[in-house]
Amino acid sequence: MTTTRRLSILSFVLLLAITFSFLTSAFKKDVFLGNDLIVEKKKTKSGYNYTLFHKNNFKIDLSLKRPEKTDKTIMLCIAGAYTDLHSYAPDGLLICNGKVFNKNKVNYTLGGAIKIIEGDCVLFPTDKGKLLTDSLINFVASKKGSLFQQILMIEKGVGAKYKDVKLFQRRAIVKLKGNKTAVIESYEHITLTAFTTDLLELGVQDALYVDMGAWDEGWYINPSDKKIIPIGRMKTQTAKQCNWVVFKTN
Repeated sequence: MTTTRRLSILSFVLLLAITFSFLTSAFKKDVFLGNDLIVEKKKTKSGYNYTLFHKNNFKIDLSLKRPEKTDKTIMLCIAGAYTDLHSYAPDGLLICNGKVFNKNKVNYTLGGAIKIIEGDCVLFPTDKGKLLTDSLINFVASKKGSLFQQILMIEKGVGAKYKDVKLFQRRAIVKLKGNKTAVIESYEHITLTAFTTDLLELGVQDALYVDMGAWDEGWYINPSDKKIIPIGRMKTQTAKQCNWVVFKTN
């Protein structure tokens, strides 16, 4: 066999090896992106620590029934809308998978809402509830979608201002650059102002707060070992929590 032919065969084998390695790597990445929750830890200039849960290819949904931790389709579960302290029902207008609740109990002190349709979401201002019109309600309901009211912390890269100086662990549903959805929570107990400032540093374009404090119980599936990891610190009102946001596979 000539030297030239040997070199040609070696070059061909090397090319096959490189191609196989590339395809294997790409396949693993696609499997990871499709079937595992991406959990990221970051620290901001303030010194506070944050966990980012990226929705990735999963669907976001709302449930009025407590999700079971044994449900293998759920990757992340957190509290969503505030719970009314008198009725222990969702605070403000809420639509869950096409069913409308509290249509006549719009909370006119909350400036934002989330609209969830076909597994994706939009965070938007409501002008203190005034934009939650019949036409919007009917549209979301007709799409079998979901909606609830909350504090809109960031709108199009601009943070809200607050008088509240209480210290709590904080959590929000956010939109990052590229319209990517995530949930971000603080490790430390901080103010809403500090949380908003750090979310902006983390590249958040829009952010909607979710119920925390005594209602902060949640959990997620650890992508490395598939174990359930509890989140939230206080959890004292968990038994009375009435609605949950989830990332799920279907």
